[in-house]
Amino acid sequence: MARAESTLGDKAALSEKALAAEPASADPGGDPAGGYYLYRELTQEQSDLAHQALSQAYSANLKRSRKSIASLRAMESAQHLPPLSYLLTVAVDVMRYQNGDYEDEEEEKSLLKSIDDASEQGSYLCKQALDKEPNHPTYLLILGGIHGFSATLKIHGNPSQAMGDGFQALKLLERARGQDARIKDSYMGTGIFNCTAANAPLFVRATLKIIGRSVTMKTGLEALRVSAYKGQYTSVSSQLFLIQFLTPYDQELAREKREIFHSLETSYPRNPYYTFLKNDESLCFYPDSFYSHASRTALASRIAAFSASDFPSRRFANLVRYQYTLLDPSPEKRYAPDTAFQFREFDFYPGFIEALRFKRLVEDTLGVDEKPPKTAVAALKAMAEDCIESISDSQMNPTRRRYYLWHVTDALRWSSKTGRAVPSGSSTTSR
Repeated sequence: MARAESTLGDKAALSEKALAAEPASADPGGDPAGGYYLYRELTQEQSDLAHQALSQAYSANLKRSRKSIASLRAMESAQHLPPLSYLLTVAVDVMRYQNGDYEDEEEEKSLLKSIDDASEQGSYLCKQALDKEPNHPTYLLILGGIHGFSATLKIHGNPSQAMGDGFQALKLLERARGQDARIKDSYMGTGIFNCTAANAPLFVRATLKIIGRSVTMKTGLEALRVSAYKGQYTSVSSQLFLIQFLTPYDQELAREKREIFHSLETSYPRNPYYTFLKNDESLCFYPDSFYSHASRTALASRIAAFSASDFPSRRFANLVRYQYTLLDPSPEKRYAPDTAFQFREFDFYPGFIEALRFKRLVEDTLGVDEKPPKTAVAALKAMAEDCIESISDSQMNPTRRRYYLWHVTDALRWSSKTGRAVPSGSSTTSR
């Protein structure tokens, strides 16, 4: 798992203090000196294998991760241990599905079946145990986590049902840490629920308010920080949600984002996804940090280390290579993108890179307060509209679609020294 730097750990401590209005723990003992605490009835061997499976998944080695999870499942069955393996399957596969990390319809169906099967069997095993001991914290955590991840799949098709299912998951997770406050992973569900509900339609928020649940983005971020920086099994997934919800317009939050990107890249150098996210953020919101000789050298080193074992790895490695062409327009073959690659919902990205290249070339010729030529304004506007149309027509889920519409719209505005901006013709996501 990626471990956060000390400043992020401090944020987690403050967030935990802010969320202190939780049910008191029945077992409030402190963590051991190393900060590693085995949840009730989990064995060290089981936990180590779970961490191994997660590390392999986040390192873009899904085949090995599946084998590790299969071994974990066999161990749990033989030793009658809590079904942590089913939660890991649901967590990894839901994140993959939401990212569109499947190459074709057949792989998509297989992914959804894996989620359904693991959710059903994991829930069944947890409910059996909870029938005997209703407040067992580990089983409450696993069941709440499975329900919570499954609820996120319903957000776009049925937001009311998603909020209802998410609320039920939230109550399970709160019960888990009510029994053992050291279960920091439970805060991930609290964070996602609050952040998602804070951006939900008004009728959903009104319904939550009626039943006595007020939701805010601030509360959600505070909870996600606890699971991201102190959780055992949800650290990386919580950091990825923080990246999604932290605004780039606040200096402190932008700094926190950069620390998360650094942590993920350092921990999982073979996975191009984290490098892609970091570069995309820089190009869209603070591009000057991207363009430098040091950046070119570092990015070339990253590309050389990437794994390309499956479709998502090949896709994001190619997207990073397109980003690299902004630093080196004629790269060596090993750093050059495969121009025939089918990116599916990211088909807009090569055109987006060309639009960024055009914009920077024009701006480099302008003096302070000098406006770009009308022909350049019209050309960039057309490029932006092509990207927006491609994103709007893609198979991205609505949240990701809004996310990239926002990024493209902000990135393809003329810089402030020109006094001009490209009209997007499209609304952006909530910031």
